[in-house]
Amino acid sequence: MRITVTIDDPTDDFRDRLLALLEEHAAHVDTDATWTVERAVRYYRSLPARARRIVRMAAANGGFVGDDELRTDGGSLRGHSGALKRVLERGVREGWWPAGMRPPIEARGPGFGKVKGYSLPVDLVEVFGTAIERHDDHG
Repeated sequence: MRITVTIDDPTDDFRDRLLALLEEHAAHVDTDATWTVERAVRYYRSLPARARRIVRMAAANGGFVGDDELRTDGGSLRGHSGALKRVLERGVREGWWPAGMRPPIEARGPGFGKVKGYSLPVDLVEVFGTAIERHDDHG
């Protein structure tokens, strides 16, 4: 038997009680940690404009956007990774998706904070491309 439950805009009390119930029965509960178009729209919509640009460009470029493309205006890439991570964490707190969702986009570089670009897994390019189109069409 499989039961799928979707709850839009739950109250804090309801969400807390539901999560407690699910945790109590965690051995028998499988969570769906798949990026769907709906989840991707919510993630994308919640990002600040500069971080949204990174996701848009990575999706348009087949999954990767280099630092040179992002710095066309001479700007810094400092702080973008934090925004991408905070929205992922916010989604868990708000009940938009379960804990354990893989980050849809991640900084790439040699380490020590030097970002050479951002990558979106190939299997998420179409999902996020569709999500961006839906967001842009409906605002």
